[in-house]
Amino acid sequence: MLASALPVVGAVLVIVDHPRAPQRTAPELLQGEFHQDVRTFSGKITRKSGKFIFREDHLNVVYQLDNQEAARKFLGKNVLLTGTMDSAAAILHVHKIELT
Repeated sequence: MLASALPVVGAVLVIVDHPRAPQRTAPELLQGEFHQDVRTFSGKITRKSGKFIFREDHLNVVYQLDNQEAARKFLGKNVLLTGTMDSAAAILHVHKIELT
């Protein structure tokens, strides 16, 4: 009898479960996607065995450059090189080179 005492409004509540994209946590992002830090290095563009290389000033470390064409116009000059480093192969992936 209680049900008959409630007013009928005529509205119907429908609950729909929307599909959601799976949420990824930070550790999954780091494991599943390649991540590198972009850094700026100070040094000089030189040449060795026909290839342009980068010699970092304060550490006197030499790196190969992945973008030989970008390095060509800075041969013999002190530069700031922005890029990412593959330390295992001693290669700098060049994003930008500018004069100091």
